[in-house]
Amino acid sequence: MILSLSAALLLALPVADGRPAPDIPTDTPELFSGGIFISPTEQKFAQVRIQKRIIIRVPRRRPSMTSPMADIAGHSEPTTYKEKKIGKCLPMDNILGVQRFGDRYLDLVTKDRKEIRARLEKKCQARSFYSGFYMEKSRDGRICTDRDVLHSRTGSKCEIDRFRQLLPE
Repeated sequence: MILSLSAALLLALPVADGRPAPDIPTDTPELFSGGIFISPTEQKFAQVRIQKRIIIRVPRRRPSMTSPMADIAGHSEPTTYKEKKIGKCLPMDNILGVQRFGDRYLDLVTKDRKEIRARLEKKCQARSFYSGFYMEKSRDGRICTDRDVLHSRTGSKCEIDRFRQLLPE
């Protein structure tokens, strides 16, 4: 996939065969380029294509350590969440980390401390993303379901089926 920052430049610069330039009379149609004499029949043109590819790495988020006082008090219950529908796209720059949840789910943490659950397509397993994932930056700067591909460090490639926001019950 070529990104929006890709650019194709066509340069119409003469390319010479490496001969040194002789004295050039002013009434001849030959060219003088960079100290090299080029006759009109020997002119060559080159095309240069410049591409810029941006890859974003989303690291694995480690589970937070419970405070020592919670262990002493004895009431460190796991938080339960309910899922709320959200749109089909998220801003890529807003994702801070990822943690695996179940067989097909990745929990994304955003800069504004929201937790988003991403369900992977059927053929993908979340355990492939144990150390995070990579993704190419899209033209609109968002990661969308059924469009963008997540790349794991183990070589797996998966699309996201849906996003849901996690809200504590």
